[in-house]
Amino acid sequence: MESPKAGIILKENPLYDNSDSASSNSKKEAHPDVMSVMMANIIVETAIAEMERKVNFLMKVVEERDHEIIALREQMRTREIAESSQTPVVKATNKGKNVVQENQPQQQSVSVASLLVQQLQDMIRNFIKAQYEGPPQTSFMYSKPYTKRIDNLRMPQI
Repeated sequence: MESPKAGIILKENPLYDNSDSASSNSKKEAHPDVMSVMMANIIVETAIAEMERKVNFLMKVVEERDHEIIALREQMRTREIAESSQTPVVKATNKGKNVVQENQPQQQSVSVASLLVQQLQDMIRNFIKAQYEGPPQTSFMYSKPYTKRIDNLRMPQI
């Protein structure tokens, strides 16, 4: 098709052609390139939806871990306060009189640091045990690794 004014040549579109009745059949059948693009679009949309679901799940897990961390910090603070109120430091003065003083902040920070290290060591130890030993067994019954039929077989006498 040619446009008489601008001299532009327009190529015929194979997807849309009104010239004959055979083209009406091609309208019903989608072009393979268009189908592949549409399928790729669907695959991309599915992948994006799956990624969005995974991101939402991970955000939920991180939020739960944050709550656990906050709860553990609160437990540490309450233990710290309980320890500092129960174990006063007694210092002797030059006059021989005992003066009761509260624990100094340096001692508290050392106990918190050691508590954190101890907790980390326990967590690492438990993790390693779980990895090597497998899941904890709820039953302590012995089970044979073979069937009863094999157990009933007689050994040949030599």
